[in-house]
Amino acid sequence: MALLPKQIRFWLFEKLSVTTMRYVTSVPRSRARGLVAEVYDMIAEDFFVNGSLSSRSQVPDLFAGIWTGGRETVLVSDQLDRTTKEALAATLSSINDCPYCGDMLVSLVHSADQHDDAQNLFNQSEEQIADPLLRERLLWVRAVATPGAAPPASVPFTRTQIPEAIGALMAMADINRFSHIVMDGSPVNAPFGLERIKAAGLRLFGGELQTTHVHPLIPGWALHLLPDAVLPEDMQWAASHPRIADAIARWAAAVERQAHGVIPEMAMELVHENLNHWDNERMPISRSWVEDELGGLAGEARNIARLTLLLAKAAYQIDDKLVEDVLGQSRDEPDFIRILAWASFTAARYFANRLARVSERTAVTLPAAAA
Repeated sequence: MALLPKQIRFWLFEKLSVTTMRYVTSVPRSRARGLVAEVYDMIAEDFFVNGSLSSRSQVPDLFAGIWTGGRETVLVSDQLDRTTKEALAATLSSINDCPYCGDMLVSLVHSADQHDDAQNLFNQSEEQIADPLLRERLLWVRAVATPGAAPPASVPFTRTQIPEAIGALMAMADINRFSHIVMDGSPVNAPFGLERIKAAGLRLFGGELQTTHVHPLIPGWALHLLPDAVLPEDMQWAASHPRIADAIARWAAAVERQAHGVIPEMAMELVHENLNHWDNERMPISRSWVEDELGGLAGEARNIARLTLLLAKAAYQIDDKLVEDVLGQSRDEPDFIRILAWASFTAARYFANRLARVSERTAVTLPAAAA
């Protein structure tokens, strides 16, 4: 149950959520104008302002893009309910080494009064989830997202649910990677290493977030934030769900538009060619593998391609120096946001494409209790 007055509660969340932000700064909501102000208002109305979203606010199109993509795929309940998708995203966040995202999502599952599920997600013990369908779905995410894991034998979503599931996981894969760079861990830490105290704090935080579950969100309300766009060929897995396809098309176009002229074409081409031939194999512990994959690239193009490939394949291997190499002496935050948004989105779109291929070649099998 929420205890703090709404205005104080969300002001506190907004301030707390940026305490670990690094490399970039968010536009203060009080100074936001135009599209940035409109996005902030919509986030505050439908969800709550947090650093995983506001970290892109210096580039209005990208701020609108991540909100539009995330809102329409994750937060709007459609073929799948929102809390199920937040649970899927929590499992993905633990695999992708994004404690900031993971803690927020565990709290959101608490906010839906699914406390046992939230605790199991916090413990990364999805096999202990009582509901057979949710358990199978979370274990499926672990199987498809963990590098080097055996592919699942079946898919625990109906064919009409698959575009929404892939879209939600794609949005979170992007947020995980972007936040892995710009958020230096979670603002909620375990004091003295006592995880049970942190777990209790996340449950308390979830209680304050219950107001975000009061009213179902209006489908498609964010679409007007960005211009109409054509769904890319590699995202045709979303075509059977027009609203999600529309949101993803607009988001993809915004990312490509903002990357144009900032990221060298040769870096983009190498990254696309490389990821097109990668099938989620586990990468060597030594980071030397990425140097071997960069071909003849040099300078800025090499630095950007290196960061992108590491984000896609082994984000945990990224260190401050690699980020500083991309930031450069100019410390141009908007351009760094453009580069990082393209890198995280590109990694996420290939992840989504692989999920679509896995789903196409496996049968739908739902637990008996859910069928």
